[in-house]
Amino acid sequence: MRAIFLLILLISFSNVVFAQKAKKKKADENEVSNGTQFLIENLVEDSDGENFDFGTQFEYLENYEQNPLDINSATEDELVAFGLFSAIQIQALLLYRKRFGQIYSLYELQGVPTFDVKTIVRMTPYISVAATKAEEKMDFGKMFKYSRHQIFARYQRILEQQKGYQALAPGETGSRFLGSPDKFYLRYRMTYKDRMSFGVTMEKDAGEEFFTGSNPQGFDYYSGHFYLKKISKNVHSIALGDFQVYFGQGLTIWGGFGIRKGAQVLNVKRNSLPIRPYTSVNEALFMRGGAGHFQFLKDKNLSVTVFGSYRQRDANLNPIIDSLIEDLDFAVSSIQDIGFHRTESEIENENSIGIITSGARVGYSGKSWKIAGNFVHNYLTNELQRDNTALYQQFNFAGQQSFNASLDYSFRYRNLQFFGETATNEKGGIATLNSILVDLDPRVSLAVLHRYYDKTYYTLNGNAFAEGTNASNESGLYLGLEARLGAGVKFSTYFDVFQFDWLRYQIDAPTKGYEIFGKLEYSPNYFVSMYAQYRFERKGRNLSENTTNIDQIIDHDKQNLRFHFSYNVSSQFALRSRIEFSFYEDQEFSQGFMLYQDLVFKPKAIPLKAQIRLAFFDTDNYDTRIYAYENDVLYAFSVPAYSGRGLRYYFNLSYRINRHFSVWLRFSQTYFTDREVVSAGLNEIEGRTRSEVKVQIRAKF
Repeated sequence: MRAIFLLILLISFSNVVFAQKAKKKKADENEVSNGTQFLIENLVEDSDGENFDFGTQFEYLENYEQNPLDINSATEDELVAFGLFSAIQIQALLLYRKRFGQIYSLYELQGVPTFDVKTIVRMTPYISVAATKAEEKMDFGKMFKYSRHQIFARYQRILEQQKGYQALAPGETGSRFLGSPDKFYLRYRMTYKDRMSFGVTMEKDAGEEFFTGSNPQGFDYYSGHFYLKKISKNVHSIALGDFQVYFGQGLTIWGGFGIRKGAQVLNVKRNSLPIRPYTSVNEALFMRGGAGHFQFLKDKNLSVTVFGSYRQRDANLNPIIDSLIEDLDFAVSSIQDIGFHRTESEIENENSIGIITSGARVGYSGKSWKIAGNFVHNYLTNELQRDNTALYQQFNFAGQQSFNASLDYSFRYRNLQFFGETATNEKGGIATLNSILVDLDPRVSLAVLHRYYDKTYYTLNGNAFAEGTNASNESGLYLGLEARLGAGVKFSTYFDVFQFDWLRYQIDAPTKGYEIFGKLEYSPNYFVSMYAQYRFERKGRNLSENTTNIDQIIDHDKQNLRFHFSYNVSSQFALRSRIEFSFYEDQEFSQGFMLYQDLVFKPKAIPLKAQIRLAFFDTDNYDTRIYAYENDVLYAFSVPAYSGRGLRYYFNLSYRINRHFSVWLRFSQTYFTDREVVSAGLNEIEGRTRSEVKVQIRAKF
């Protein structure tokens, strides 16, 4: 294993030497197409690849790739909706346009503070500098006639037999998956620029029944939406079917993924339009019903957003017996979000609770300030009862109704921004988040964010900036700094200190912690880029295997050190190398490393693209796991956790048959050298390998 490690390390360093000798060339299509991967990977790193809504985020990018955003005519709301500009970049761009007028070239953006050459190149597929023009009127006939249609069909499967698909042995008890190990995905979508979207999505997970049993209607998951934007002077957008809602900074409601701490150290402000269509397959992160966003007054200073939703959710049910009336009812102990319905127990929990969610947002904006009130109400068809014996759940939501209200606000003055949100719930719990973004110099930007979330505050729909999973029982101060040092050098860092005033899961006392991050990037030209990245985190947790009557809290330290190198040899061939180390310490010290080499090949002679990776990893335990983004078929991303000892490889092929049809094939396999059984429970595989195949076809017309 050590010999293999040294060999791959030598290859990586030889890439660096070869890159230094390469001739400088202008950017090409290969570099531009890699921009999407770079942007997605940075978003993924912000969340360690967990709970990330890949499909929706990627669709936003692809839509702008087909219909680039005109940065000359784009309003502040449209720049916000774009999603790739930070709050500081939006403010800098607006000030530049106000001072100098129309931008005639994308490379003129180099004169805008916080915009460097590499950032501009990576955004090139999604933005344009067309002259300002009048807004296109709503014409349904034209929209349907010139709309874009896409159909996706995907199949994937784990090739090895898992325990859940084996028949029970004589005398053996337990559960098994009721369906086949095949996973199917089918989707149709019709779009017209960013003005209209209609779509239907269907999915069957591995292990779920298909046209039988609990799913006689076919797929286990169905989703549909209809969305119109810029309908009239007062009607900005309407969403029907499945949609997501984004209010303020996420203290009351925020649909889907919200960027947290990560490599983009200045991205602490949540930016989004209030409502958006939902097109992904996460079975929990959306609303189902209708929503509308309206604008009033001459300059559209007054905005109103309303929505209503009813949807069924999976939940764990416990029977309640009333001895007086001898009636049997059910209470909910927890609401699930995994979306699997493979076994009898999972099917029993399927759609076992209904949730009615309604809300509104009323906002008013001036030239340099905004303020809005947000209101969200939830009604559960079954009462939610928490475990009274679990002390950490004492302040969590229980009952049938919850209400959240907040005030969010922002103010701009030259190169400074202040924004925040303050919220409360029906129990009187308070949560507040306030931040300052400022350009200290044309090359140096600073973000300061303070948050205080009382232990009695909770929200069923929120997703705010936080160290924990919820905006509750937490206070902290975040400092982020980005310095663009010139000559292709950029340094990013943040420091975050946080405190939890009440108990949490498996943490039986108030605790404190902090996190430090630093990243140094060097991009001498369009073809070569490299960076070094370090992250340290300290948190207090229970001492495992504690023998005293009172649980002891000890510090758990986690560190990650990464070196990454990327070289686009030509428009047809690219290399990417990475080595990452992880260290974890509580009672004992553990460590791990992961090393990979990527090859990307795109020949000119045929419309084929091949992406290949070979990775080696060696970690002492799951605490030292390492996440790494992997290329996948379109709209199906993967960020596996490398844990244990072994190697992993994959190849991802895409081929454009003609202008209407494209096909993808992906095969991946992990080979473990430290075990004879892979995974556990019903996912257990006897052997050392876990292999997966994916096939996808797209038709567009």
